Amino acid sequence: MTAKIQYPKIDLYHYTSIGSLFSILQNETIRLTDYRFLNDTQELSYALAWLKSILQSRSEDDFVKKLLIAIENIEHGKIERLKGVGENLPYVHNSLCDVKYYILSLSQSFDDLPMWRMYAKNGCCIKFNSQKMYEFFYGFRDANLEKGLMNPIDGEVRYEINKVTELVINDVHNLKNELMLYDDILRFCLLVKSPSFSFEHEYRMGIPFEDQYLGENCSKEFSLSGTTIRPQLELKNFPVRDIIEEITISPFVTSELTKIGIQELLISKGISPDVVRLSQIPIR
Repeated sequence: MTAKIQYPKIDLYHYTSIGSLFSILQNETIRLTDYRFLNDTQELSYALAWLKSILQSRSEDDFVKKLLIAIENIEHGKIERLKGVGENLPYVHNSLCDVKYYILSLSQSFDDLPMWRMYAKNGCCIKFNSQKMYEFFYGFRDANLEKGLMNPIDGEVRYEINKVTELVINDVHNLKNELMLYDDILRFCLLVKSPSFSFEHEYRMGIPFEDQYLGENCSKEFSLSGTTIRPQLELKNFPVRDIIEEITISPFVTSELTKIGIQELLISKGISPDVVRLSQIPIR
């Protein structure tokens, strides 16, 4: 019998709208957003600018030149990808193509007023079971491994450039793994943000996606936010009964019917209505 993998136990919270909660519960799906359309429109600029600043002094190095070209391409939404092609030749180096990284933004902060104001003023905060969340994402990876799906992104976002961060970049430079060049840069940048966002205590999970993985377990969808149409990846069969541990309603939502409606939907899905809480944050 294969031993079950024990993933890190982390408190993971997802601040979102009541509409998104409804979709997650009703359809038993979860959506990830194209990284270019996340809430911060300059998502990669902080890390990429830092990368360029430290690499410029080594620009005569041939590998550094390739790093700088890769950074420039990423800034323009292009990336080289490894793609599965069969048993005898499992991967080939693909040409430049449109970036298809999809991200689920989580937080390690619970019932936090700045998070309510920024991301879910009229919404809720969902607590996910980290073990089940990992199992779901890595299960999707395993199901598409033969098609070339690489490891998901997962980790805490860092809000400062320090010695540890510099060591990560030095490792990329020293290994000179050209096949993974674009992925290494993107993974680094997607887990580094400006100190201005440190209040988020963000944790990210993401998938480097290709259309060949589309099927009964996932689909491309779109959402409208103001004047922006956001490309999203919808993963099916999201095990809401196992993953959702608690739902906290925003302190700015005052209607008792909101709580009652959520509880009724939970009951219809076989989930205890007792997981619904009201925020304890006092507001003026």
